[in-house]
Amino acid sequence: MKRTFFPLIWLILAMALPARAEVALDIKLNFFGPATAGRASADVATSFLVKTTVQRNLQVKFTAESLLTELKKTFNAPDTALLASGDLSWRSGGPASVMQAVQIDGRDYALVLTPLPRPGAVNFKVGVVEGMDKPKIKKVLLDTEIVLPDGEVAMLGFRDSQERSFFIAFYVQERNEEFGKNAMRITGASKPKIVKKVKPVYPEEAVKKRIEGVVSLEALIDKNGKVKDVRMVRSPDPLLTAAAEEALKQWVYEPYSGRGGCSEVLFTVTMNFRLNPEGAGNKSGDDALTRLEGSERPRKVKDVKPVYPEEAKQNKIQGLVKLEAKIDEQGKVIDVRVVASAGPLLDKAAMAALRQWEYEPFLVNGKAKQVIFTVTMNFALKKD
Repeated sequence: MKRTFFPLIWLILAMALPARAEVALDIKLNFFGPATAGRASADVATSFLVKTTVQRNLQVKFTAESLLTELKKTFNAPDTALLASGDLSWRSGGPASVMQAVQIDGRDYALVLTPLPRPGAVNFKVGVVEGMDKPKIKKVLLDTEIVLPDGEVAMLGFRDSQERSFFIAFYVQERNEEFGKNAMRITGASKPKIVKKVKPVYPEEAVKKRIEGVVSLEALIDKNGKVKDVRMVRSPDPLLTAAAEEALKQWVYEPYSGRGGCSEVLFTVTMNFRLNPEGAGNKSGDDALTRLEGSERPRKVKDVKPVYPEEAKQNKIQGLVKLEAKIDEQGKVIDVRVVASAGPLLDKAAMAALRQWEYEPFLVNGKAKQVIFTVTMNFALKKD
């Protein structure tokens, strides 16, 4: 590896904040490209010019044969071969990113993965950088973010300047997590009753910058009902994360009685930081959205089926799209986001349909509330 490439490595790794020492991930990576592409003696990468991006989470075995079959079937890539494979290890508490630095055709490239583990999935920021000209990075070729559910494979495809297609496939082959390792995970109405609740303080800096949104946290509760530890699952900004964590650490619950007596438990808590129209902060931060899990959700009163995009049919793209829907007090869908993607075409069709759905208002103690829950849509091609 050229000496001038090392500053690029540390620049990439320094761009992310340090992670917390709780999780270890072992990641398996495969790189595919044209069968005629050059090869290196070690790991291989290639130059990407992001003209078209396709992304999919697959439920297949992580073998070259299985992935090549999926590539040929889903992405119509018949002349594709495995160019390289690698094993990456990420440990929270250390560098927030892991990187594969490789060379092909005499040029240096870096593939960077920045994971954010959360329950049942890992958020990945994926970046590709091509070489460098002293002292600046030559070109950032890819900068995207995906959600990878546990047990699934992420695949991203690109076309280079010569219209050649390349694909990256990776998955988490092992996840060692110490947070709440021996605790019982509970959801929905089974959560213990709160006996002491401290309202989060809206940070003044966040108010000035007009930062708002929902912070989702995991709370580890000990046998006496006290909050033993807290970690962030999802947050729009570190300022709001810190305020939500500080408040949650002071909450107290009734001890949770499971089989054999009181148990440590683990569950999710959400806090909503919302600015009022005049721009002043909501100092309480206490209008947390209700997150519904499992079968707990309002009754649907209007259902619009998604339209299968013709381009997706022609390219034989199919799969599940998992969405998160936010419903207002009248049962209208006011916000939608993709949690697990089957590709941009299918994501767009699923979101367009879900925005037209309607539900009965969700009542808590006789009062209608805004709620969030997940919806899954399956796009399956008919067999000939």
